[in-house]
Amino acid sequence: TDTHNPSAASDSGPRKRKNQRQQAAPRSPSFLPQALSLLADAAGRLPLGEHPDALRSLIDTAAELAAFNVLAAVLGSRYHAEAVQDVIRALVPLVLSGAKSAARSSAVEFLVRKIVPLGADEEGEEEGIRKLVGYLPRLLAAKAPEKSEARGLAVEAIVEVVQAMEPLQREGFAAYLVAMSRGKAKGRLFAVDMVLAMLPVLLPLEIDDSGLQDGSWGLKCVQVLVERCSDSAGAVRARALTNAAHALDVLSERGVEVDRLQEVMKIGDMGLGELLRRRCIDDKAAVRKAALVLITKAIGLVGRPVDESLLAAMGAACSDPLVTIRKAALAAISEVFRKFPDESVTKEWLQAVPSLMIDSETSIQEECENLFLELVLNRVCQAANLKLDDDSVNLEELFPDGTLDLLKSICDGEVVPCIKRICASLGKKKKLRPLLASSLQNIITISETLWLRSSKPIENWTAPAGAWWLLSEVSSFAPKSVNWKFLSHHWKLLDNVGQEGKGKASSEGEPNSALWAVDRVSLLQTISNVSMELPVEPAAELAHSLLTRIENFDMNLSEVDAHVKSLKTLCKRKAKTAKEAEALIMKWVQQLINKAVDSLETYIKGTSQDSRGCSYNTPLTGKFKGRKEASTSKEMSEAVIAVFTVGSVILACPDASVQGIIPLLHTVITSGNPEPRPTMLAGGAVSFNEVAPSLYIQSWDTMAKICLVDDKLAKRYIPLFVQELERSDLATLRNNIMIAMADFYVRYTALVDCYMSKITKVLRDPCEVVRRQTFVLLAKLLQVLYHSFSVTSKCPGGN
Repeated sequence: TDTHNPSAASDSGPRKRKNQRQQAAPRSPSFLPQALSLLADAAGRLPLGEHPDALRSLIDTAAELAAFNVLAAVLGSRYHAEAVQDVIRALVPLVLSGAKSAARSSAVEFLVRKIVPLGADEEGEEEGIRKLVGYLPRLLAAKAPEKSEARGLAVEAIVEVVQAMEPLQREGFAAYLVAMSRGKAKGRLFAVDMVLAMLPVLLPLEIDDSGLQDGSWGLKCVQVLVERCSDSAGAVRARALTNAAHALDVLSERGVEVDRLQEVMKIGDMGLGELLRRRCIDDKAAVRKAALVLITKAIGLVGRPVDESLLAAMGAACSDPLVTIRKAALAAISEVFRKFPDESVTKEWLQAVPSLMIDSETSIQEECENLFLELVLNRVCQAANLKLDDDSVNLEELFPDGTLDLLKSICDGEVVPCIKRICASLGKKKKLRPLLASSLQNIITISETLWLRSSKPIENWTAPAGAWWLLSEVSSFAPKSVNWKFLSHHWKLLDNVGQEGKGKASSEGEPNSALWAVDRVSLLQTISNVSMELPVEPAAELAHSLLTRIENFDMNLSEVDAHVKSLKTLCKRKAKTAKEAEALIMKWVQQLINKAVDSLETYIKGTSQDSRGCSYNTPLTGKFKGRKEASTSKEMSEAVIAVFTVGSVILACPDASVQGIIPLLHTVITSGNPEPRPTMLAGGAVSFNEVAPSLYIQSWDTMAKICLVDDKLAKRYIPLFVQELERSDLATLRNNIMIAMADFYVRYTALVDCYMSKITKVLRDPCEVVRRQTFVLLAKLLQVLYHSFSVTSKCPGGN
């Protein structure tokens, strides 16, 4: 009964807790190593040669257990000749296993140390064993797996085996690889990988061109890679291109000359450049990427000048849909530009790379910035400390090679917006060095000094193209690096020459008025950027000069915006307080608008009087007619510039009053209506659409700018804009109205939305420029709308 009594049980000993762990029983010692050792000892003594099945079973078991001492004992016995084939057969699956392991490494080492030496002439007892060992790497190659990682491990194993072989055996395997590269797709892919791994084995560490003589196995292996770059299988082409890039590294490390490499990398009459061009436009993405990587490595072999079709292919790849290919193309074309800064390369690089600044991938934008800084801006910086020698006569010879061509190319109209964005981003990140601004000033100064030294008139001189423009972009981030005496001197020079040479051609050569106008705009932009660093008195003097020029209404339209912007900035510098600055700005703005009203009103009245009296007055002849036409032309030009100035001013100062000019603009833009109009009104009987089309177009543009800052006026005039867009015969006006409608849609979406069906009809406009511009504007509007919707929409799955 005590056995069932709990108290009795408790008294018999301490109770164990439920969670108390029981100690694991000690493991019995493993006898496997000892058993394998005994088996290895017995394998060398037992007469297994008379029992081939037992021998084969023993070898298979030893291979499964990775008992290499047993296999060594079998090979070391007197019947090893019969066992070599079975050992190789048993170890091949382990050597070609797709994962790294100690057993696999030991198997490879066993083949290298125990099997391969049996095939040496001095140790081989039978011809059959030598042949068997010689075929060992071929067997491994034939059974190599297809997956990339496993294939790489197989290549490593085969290379170790081949390195332990005799030279004749290596060459025999090389011949097998060449034949394999022309077989099935699986074999071709493996041969391409294997050939690259074999190059260091077949070539000595330091070779001359004799290492790549015709008929040498090193040359044949390289040719296999080049030939497979045009393989019918995309995977083989991509792998061959990638491995060819690595092969060039191997050959370069061993001192192969460039000329010899150029010969080696040919396929018949097709050179490396043509091969790369074809692969850059391949239909397989992996092939395109590999080709671009090869270009980066092999650009030194392509030679100069770089083929334009190859450059175009690289430039097109920078717009590839795949991010990885765009990155590879960016690296490739930049490497070409880095080594060969020729004019054609510079042009293609600037067309392809700066546009990547608006790429959707942030890393590409950053790389674009860094490359522009390295390859463009840093090159320009090299001219900062250059001095003009007494015997210098050629401007191009003074500066680093390609500097002036680079400056000329960056101010091309197509790339300017992207370069502006790059400079702004670099400036915000404080990567624009003050040395850049100093370098650009030095380039302009040396150019002017060299021109004067040759006794040429200064009115025929122009600064190197792009120098003023780039200075205007970087000066806002390095204002203290721009010298005021330099700016003052060139402003007086450019302004005086512009006034004296207005309407005249240079006495020698072609007129430079357009180039001077462009430089004046950039100079004004630079002055505006550094205005807060200018002395107060010179700033006030310059502001007065700018206002006088604007009031004359006689400058090029491209200069008006720059004058207005600079004048506004200088007023802020001149004033002591923000309130005083605003009052000063408003004062000259109203003064300009009033003068513009007077100018436009005078022209409208004069044109109306001429229209009414032309039927009753005696027609003018001779010089009187010429004077009248010249006077009318001058008044119309002044009116056009006055109207444009109002549009520029209203955008710079939206609070300005333009009530005086709105009726005049209304008179001009409605003068083309077919409806009868009161003839007593000034301009009522005149169709400015026919008499002064430039004024007619500019009046619509200025009215659009006013509508952008006045919503009440916009409600009245947007229907008129749509009506004119449909019926106007002037392509320029239709284009400008289309731009205005796009701005209206962003500013007054509800007002313009009902006219979208009419706006989209402009895609069928007879003018190609208008169609293209409309397509671009509508595409940008879609982007704006999508962005707005994605930000404001609360639906996580909305599209």
